[in-house]
Amino acid sequence: GSSSFGGTSVVLFCAPRGGRASARSAPSPTMDAQPLSQFVILAQSAQGKAVEALIKQALDHSSVFVFGELLDCPNVQAYGSTEEGKGLMELLRIFSYGTYPDYKARRGELPELSAAQGRKLQLLTIVSLATKDKLIKFADLEAALDVTNARELEDLIIDAVYQGLVVGKMDQENRCLEVESCACRDCREEDIDFIISTLSTWHESAHSVLNSLGGMVKYSQDSAAKQKAARDELEEKVQS
Repeated sequence: GSSSFGGTSVVLFCAPRGGRASARSAPSPTMDAQPLSQFVILAQSAQGKAVEALIKQALDHSSVFVFGELLDCPNVQAYGSTEEGKGLMELLRIFSYGTYPDYKARRGELPELSAAQGRKLQLLTIVSLATKDKLIKFADLEAALDVTNARELEDLIIDAVYQGLVVGKMDQENRCLEVESCACRDCREEDIDFIISTLSTWHESAHSVLNSLGGMVKYSQDSAAKQKAARDELEEKVQS
C-alpha cells in the first residue's frame, strides 16, 4: 500500500500482476521469464527482418524484463553479426545487462528508444541500482533515470513495485528509496566470478553464524544440566 505523497514516507510492497499491493506481506520479487518464451520460440525459425521485428516487440512488451534467452538464440546472434543488425543487438545487450546511462552514453550509435522502451530501461536501471545499494538517494535516481520532476520519479518507483521488480519504501522526508529486495537481471559471463565470490562470502558468514548458534545451544544445554544437578543435590540435602 502507499500513503499520500504529502507524508513522510510511502511503504511500497510488491504485488502480483493485476493485483493490489499489500502492507501485510512483501514477497520476494522475481522477473518472470515466461512472457519471453514466445519470442524465443519464434526466434528459432525467424530470419533477417523477422528477427529485427521480434527483438523490437520483446523490448516493447510490458511484461518482458529479462532478455538473456533471446539474446543467446543462434538466429538472433546471426542477425546481430550483420551490419544491419549490429545496433539493435547492442541495444538488446543494454536491456539485458545495462542501464539508462549506458544507453545515453552511446545514443548516437544505437536505435532510438520508443516511449515504452525508454520507460522499461529506466525501470531496469532502478533494479540495477537496487542490487548494489539498499539505500538509494533520490538525487542518484534522478541522475541515472534522467528525470528532474519529483512526481515522475515517484511514478517510476511505484511502477517498478507494481511490476514486481522492487520491494521497498520511499522516504520522502530524507529523499531516498529504502530497498528491501529486488529482482535479478540477466548476468554476463564476466559477472560469474563476482557472483561466486559473493555467494562464497555469504556461505562463510552463514557457516559462522551456525557455529555461533551451535555454541550458544551447547552453552544453554550445559547450563541447564548444571542447574539441574545443583537442584537435585539441594533436594537430596533437604530430604536427608
